[in-house]
Amino acid sequence: MGGEPPRIGVAVTTVGRWDALRELLTDLAGQTRPVTAVAIAHHDPAGAAALDAVVADFTATLTIGATVSARGISNGRNAAAALLPDDVEWLWFPNDTSRVAPDFVEHLSRHCIPPATVCAGRLLDSEGPRNPLPAPGTALTKRSAWFAIEPATVFRRDAFVAAGQFDPGRGSGAETPWQSAEGPDLLLRMAELDGFGIVWADDVVVQAQTEFAHLPPQERRRKLRNYGRGAGNLLRTWHYPLWYKTAHLVAAALMPVRNPAKFSPRDGVALLVGRAEGLAGRPFSRETDTRAVLR
Repeated sequence: MGGEPPRIGVAVTTVGRWDALRELLTDLAGQTRPVTAVAIAHHDPAGAAALDAVVADFTATLTIGATVSARGISNGRNAAAALLPDDVEWLWFPNDTSRVAPDFVEHLSRHCIPPATVCAGRLLDSEGPRNPLPAPGTALTKRSAWFAIEPATVFRRDAFVAAGQFDPGRGSGAETPWQSAEGPDLLLRMAELDGFGIVWADDVVVQAQTEFAHLPPQERRRKLRNYGRGAGNLLRTWHYPLWYKTAHLVAAALMPVRNPAKFSPRDGVALLVGRAEGLAGRPFSRETDTRAVLR
């Protein structure tokens, strides 16, 4: 690859897991190819002092800033992205618990070249891969959009802005019932832009905490229902075919059978109810919990 390396900015939203955030920033400070800048958003003004203390420990090794954003992961990501310097060309949105190897940015940079608009890597945790990638060259479709998970995906900044950024009405902590699927929604909007292209990069790897195993049972079922609700609503909003919607419900019901080590029968019920609520376009109970889901 000739010319200047791509200028990659990191936009993190945190819920106050300061030790985990320090570990992520330590990983970024130790990259063999440095990132251009880092921006961190936190929605709680009461945590501003703690966030500033974390940032202060890395100002000698990273170009880094912090901001307080409106509540919700999509608001936080958008605010952090806006804080990055104007010369940043690509945006990466790790969780505050994400971890990467020292050569992460070096691998990523090989894929952040025209005509790519998005580069999707693999997200791994102790239970294995979260998103097996399609074959290289696979086009983005309504189905393949689910294989790109935000903490392992980078977006060209101009296309991200042109598509309208993350929808604040979707994602964990949003002031709506739709507590997930902000990533596929963004990708499908980006795919409508001229010149869109996606790279499925098997060598780009991000480590994550477990998806559900670290949560107590009640919190795990809350997360499953919230995530299911957001996913089901995306299928409704983007007019997925009836067979796909039906398969989505059947898959939720069968989750404890297909993966009993990870999902209990009550987990499957929570996921099924959430997906059905999303497809119906409304929660089935009057009270809807939109607290940020622990990721």
